[in-house]
Amino acid sequence: MTVPAVEILWPSSLPSDPAEGGQDLLREAGVDTKCMLIPTRRGAAEVVLVLVMTAVLDPFLRTLFQKVAEDAHKGLKAFTDRLFAPAGQGTPAPAGVVFEAPAGGRVTFTPGLPAGAYEQAVGLDVRDQRWTWDSRAAMWVPG
Repeated sequence: MTVPAVEILWPSSLPSDPAEGGQDLLREAGVDTKCMLIPTRRGAAEVVLVLVMTAVLDPFLRTLFQKVAEDAHKGLKAFTDRLFAPAGQGTPAPAGVVFEAPAGGRVTFTPGLPAGAYEQAVGLDVRDQRWTWDSRAAMWVPG
């Protein structure tokens, strides 16, 4: 497998402190990470896009986040929590964090997901599907 590399595309309308914190967390784990501000599009939800530079998201998530924490799912949660953390009182946070693989697979994390969502996400075979968390079924579903 290639060395993990990540690009974090952060909405310019949000304070950049959480993005810088996420970038630092990955860099400390030895992951080549770039954080770029993107212009906000009118009417678009403020979502953070995390581009992964490997062909398959499943082994990437497992490998990457095992570097951040002992258990991959805990590292994934720590990373997304850092991105969701508002920079200050009354400061907006992103509506979601979307991991996207070059093959087109996408997994969308939203604030407040249970620990089980992160455990399942690390094992997802995302391929070219777009995955969201179904809280009633307590599982990731393609959509």
